[in-house]
Amino acid sequence: MNLARASSLLFGVELLNTALGFFGTVYFARELGATLLGIFFLFEATLYTMATVVDFGLRGAVEKRISAGDDPAQMFGAAVVLKVLLIFVVSVFVLAVREPLAGYVGTDLAVELIGVVIAFELSMLVIHVLQGELRVAQTAVLHFLRSLTFVTVAVGLLQYGYGVRALVYALLVSYTVLLVGGILRVSTPVARPGRRHLRSLYDYAKFNGIWGLGGHVYNWMDVIVIGFFLSQAAVGAYELAWRLTTTAIMFSTVFARVLFPQLSAWQADGAVEKVRDLISEAMTVSLLLIVPSVVGVTVIGREILGVIFGLEYTIAAAAFLVLMIEKLPQAVNLVFDKAIQAFDRPKYGAIATVVSLSMNITLNVLLVPRYGLVGAAAATLLSVIANTAILGYYLGRLTTIRFPVRDVGWTVLAAVGMGLGLVGLTQILTVDTPQALLAAIGGSAILYGAGVLAAPPLRAKIIENVRNVPG
Repeated sequence: MNLARASSLLFGVELLNTALGFFGTVYFARELGATLLGIFFLFEATLYTMATVVDFGLRGAVEKRISAGDDPAQMFGAAVVLKVLLIFVVSVFVLAVREPLAGYVGTDLAVELIGVVIAFELSMLVIHVLQGELRVAQTAVLHFLRSLTFVTVAVGLLQYGYGVRALVYALLVSYTVLLVGGILRVSTPVARPGRRHLRSLYDYAKFNGIWGLGGHVYNWMDVIVIGFFLSQAAVGAYELAWRLTTTAIMFSTVFARVLFPQLSAWQADGAVEKVRDLISEAMTVSLLLIVPSVVGVTVIGREILGVIFGLEYTIAAAAFLVLMIEKLPQAVNLVFDKAIQAFDRPKYGAIATVVSLSMNITLNVLLVPRYGLVGAAAATLLSVIANTAILGYYLGRLTTIRFPVRDVGWTVLAAVGMGLGLVGLTQILTVDTPQALLAAIGGSAILYGAGVLAAPPLRAKIIENVRNVPG
């Protein structure tokens, strides 16, 4: 794989995805208001909770086995069998708790929930098969098509008065489109599995499932707890702040997706030095856009929320900053996570997940009632730090970790310079309109880019990767 080319292609498409999702979210936030948007976010939290149970590590197990060339067709078949069985069990459970579920979310969406779980899980299974075939870049257009479908259908249905259900139906249609598109692109056939294939997936998934559960808790536990203790409007404001922070880590996430198949292949070939160097380089890449984002939110975080979404969402301003700081350890976590998966040690990830998952749940329950949205953000930050530290410890037992102190130091200096320039800009420019906000962000980007390019080692690496993109 050409990592520079693959990650650049993915990043380009994800940039379009982010822009599309961003403008869609702004429209939904203003059209529905914080309370109705909070209902949709609680539906999503429930959806992905059900999906995590349905999957429980199968997608990652399939990607690992196929990328290693271990009976791909039979492994695909085994995953389909297990997936259908789990979908049935979870669907029965959802119908059994239909009434209390409706009370929690805010409206009865049980049937829709089952439909979206089916579409989501089958589509993501196909996507992971494509990634296992080392065709990560080809999934980019499919993800963009799904995002485009979601926004288009949701906006259209909102015009006809469907309210929050417009977004729910749009999810169902968009994941169905992703499923069909993935089936048309995947080259691995579905073959009848043997007992060995079922056992092989189970052996990997039993630990990877705990790992995946940790990812779900990281993404949604704070929203779930806020839904219990605070208002649906608080859910809406907090989740919007969270989603803004995910745009900062977008490239880190994309690069991690490209990173895993390559690390897996090199590790299987015994290319230890290549694996070691790639992990170090990946940490620099992963942190490149996070560091300046933290500085930017520190200076104009409240203005960002108020101008983009409306003043009712600024209740999450302090939590916004904490969540952005949390993306620093999360960026490193993404690299460690994929490296340990590539070494086929899901047990280590499971251990880290159990510890951080327990911390996240406990801290959310303790901090949200007392400190509100900031408490939820702090619970996420502390649990991610713990998870990253444990992953780093175990990865250090598998290979030497060389943290890129020099390169990251340059990014910090460039970000500080950018921050000082942004503070000066806000003294002469009131950031209270979209135009002013765009000017502040654009000026900051120019300052940071100049600072990064002024650093000789970073400039050399950026030029080298840009040259590799066309290849």
